[in-house]
Amino acid sequence: MTAMALSEELLLLAHDDEPDRPGSTLPLEGGLAAALLLDLATEGLLVAKGRSVVGVDGTASRPLLAAALAALRAEDEPHDARYWLAELPVALGPLRGQVGAAVAERGALTADRCAALGLTAAPGRPEVDPAPEHELRARLHRVLVYSGEPDNRTALLISLLRPLAMVRGVVDKQHRKQADALAKAITRATADAAATPAAISRAVHAAQAAVVIAAVGG
Repeated sequence: MTAMALSEELLLLAHDDEPDRPGSTLPLEGGLAAALLLDLATEGLLVAKGRSVVGVDGTASRPLLAAALAALRAEDEPHDARYWLAELPVALGPLRGQVGAAVAERGALTADRCAALGLTAAPGRPEVDPAPEHELRARLHRVLVYSGEPDNRTALLISLLRPLAMVRGVVDKQHRKQADALAKAITRATADAAATPAAISRAVHAAQAAVVIAAVGG
């Protein structure tokens, strides 16, 4: 089975069965939109043009990414990444259900999670497969608890978790202060490193800015 997209990993972590793990899902639509931009950028289908990001001709690996790419390419004028964090959920429809459907296809969502997203649990899969979430959390623990060096994909995921206030929800209470500090450093490095493609940097900065604006506005 292919690896999950960043948007799928983000949704899997945002809908946690364990009630004692805090995590803000209020700006999740914007976070999922940012994840789509990052996935497009890592596939070479999103590039920076000045302060804007634009989609380029190519074939996306997933239907939802293809739809996002089509939305970007349909615009007459380029827009910055922050614009797309708000526009993609409008252009494509609510992202939670669409991303959730992809995760449900893997059998990684419980029936309750499917119901919360308005989805029907995949037929023939009465029991949830815990492996995808366990593997995802183990990958994050290696970085946020044991200070392991993140690969590029994990660094991008952490750069989404931090502005969505979800870092503390993926580690135990005694590790939260350390995890917050590590996530902050990783997010800054991911956005500002000289080797980071400009389109990825734009998307990471936009995710952080959008959440700050939402918090102030709320």
